[in-house]
Amino acid sequence: MNRFVNTSLLAIFIVLFASCNSNNKPKKKFSKALTENDSIELITGQIKLDSSDYTLWKNRARLYLKQGNVDVAFRDLNKALELNNTDPGLFIILSDLYFTIGKVDNSLSSIKKAIDLQPENPAGYLKMARVKLILQKYPSASAFADKVISLDANNPEAYYIKAISALEQKDSVQALTFMKVAANMDTAFFAANFNIAVVLDAMHDSTAGIYFKKAIGNKPDNALARYSLGMFYQKQKKFDSALAVYNRLIAIHPDNAEAYFNKGFIYLTEYLDFEKAIDAFSKAIEIKPDYTAAVYNLGRTYEVMGKKKLAEKKYREALKLTTNYPLAIDGLNRLEGDH
Repeated sequence: MNRFVNTSLLAIFIVLFASCNSNNKPKKKFSKALTENDSIELITGQIKLDSSDYTLWKNRARLYLKQGNVDVAFRDLNKALELNNTDPGLFIILSDLYFTIGKVDNSLSSIKKAIDLQPENPAGYLKMARVKLILQKYPSASAFADKVISLDANNPEAYYIKAISALEQKDSVQALTFMKVAANMDTAFFAANFNIAVVLDAMHDSTAGIYFKKAIGNKPDNALARYSLGMFYQKQKKFDSALAVYNRLIAIHPDNAEAYFNKGFIYLTEYLDFEKAIDAFSKAIEIKPDYTAAVYNLGRTYEVMGKKKLAEKKYREALKLTTNYPLAIDGLNRLEGDH
């Protein structure tokens, strides 16, 4: 049995959606950025001047929904619908509101209404594809994405939805193809680049590193992308590169316990630098006191150094955190056998 525990090989979850920033139009710069509350106040002032403009109620409803203020968002949206019930965008927002409160059938009905109002508008089909994907109706999600593509051949999110649908149906090759199409259409599509890397990494393809770096380029502050690149290097046995990535991650996110843990694991098992291993594991525990694996590996480091009392203490702490933790039990048995 492996006497160390490495949590660097954690499963990477699939990021479902991300904005396609490269397709956004340039925005006017302001000396002071507006907050959502500022925007709501501005729209409220405009409504007082002209309460007959349904777009004002629509925009404020969208902002309230973004804040999670569902009841007020419903109120504003109902007012907008009283003024204009032919705008499909209103029914798209309504679908989001219903989905937020768990009324899935109402959400789907609202999307269908948006589609009926403008059958040639891809927005309704795209929303339906998103919801079907969330509901794990993968063939249906892919079919609606195909409809989007038939109306808008250069829609990267539609290809991305097809990719995730294929991936969930265990077709990694097709998923990879669709993801690459999405990433090529929108080079700033973080989720596409990141998940290309995840799929390639699972296929033991060394080019995964290229896409992890692209994802980091899309979102330099994203902890998951940097952590995944570090894991990639660690599995490739490029330990200096892995440590450099973890150090950069810690510089951006000082509270990332997993990055400290992985540093400790490398120092313990690869470089035999026990003092650095102790420092890294200790910092991981300081950030996350219930980090059983870090507590155990700190004990294992002490054991390797011959500091048996400290090792025993940490193994017992690990058992307090996780009852019957097998590696800690094995550690105590080893120490008992050495007496």
